[in-house]
Amino acid sequence: MSTPVDLLCSRIRSLIREHEVRAGDRIGDERSLAASLGVPRSRLRLALDRLEADGVVRRRIGRGGGVVASDGRLERNLNTIEGLPEIARQQGVRLETRVLRAEIAQASGQDQRLLDLAPGDHVYRLLRLRVADGHPLSLEATRLPTVPFPDLLQQDLSSLYALLRARYGVSPGYSDETLELTLADDEQARHLEVATGTPLIHVHRVTTASDDRPIEIGREYFVGADVRFHLRKYGYVRHAPRSHDGDHPDGGEHLHDGG
Repeated sequence: MSTPVDLLCSRIRSLIREHEVRAGDRIGDERSLAASLGVPRSRLRLALDRLEADGVVRRRIGRGGGVVASDGRLERNLNTIEGLPEIARQQGVRLETRVLRAEIAQASGQDQRLLDLAPGDHVYRLLRLRVADGHPLSLEATRLPTVPFPDLLQQDLSSLYALLRARYGVSPGYSDETLELTLADDEQARHLEVATGTPLIHVHRVTTASDDRPIEIGREYFVGADVRFHLRKYGYVRHAPRSHDGDHPDGGEHLHDGG
């Protein structure tokens, strides 16, 4: 015989289907859901516990939190500069960071160019594996200049941005990122527990501190089936007035629709 919690789980599943709620969409908060379903919050929590264990929903914390539909993927928001540990915490995902390699090396030509370093300067080179709820999620190769961050390798490297803020007083200001599809090489496949040649989502970024100093080069490799990327686009791109023939007669700024 079905219990009240069984029936409530079925009702929530039906709600998701009937309203065509996509994975990652917010269903509501516990208070509003309990009211709309006409059930005590204590019973709702038992149902959500079960649905969360089945991968049907996920509970987020913080601003914009609540109950969201889930397909088991971690959602990475490209509009923010939060690190994976904070993203995982907000989405109720248990994230473990395993430091596979941590060393000091001479800055390469790319390091010098992107981190504004001189020949002979040195960088930290980190390789970390992110494990979400017991399964490999991403492999992250990171490079940082050594001078602003003395004794970095002696610190807890599980949450790099939190460490930079707390110990060195350096806060990431913005990050330039590009995404592309790549195929797992032998090392990536071994760490991520996938077959060599498996498609991976490669995120390459250069992070700049709030004082405009470049502080990090990051290369993340995600198993595509385990992550979703979200980006909010804003209206128009504003361009400066042209100074050659063809200007609008009023000399005003032009708005270009990015399409």
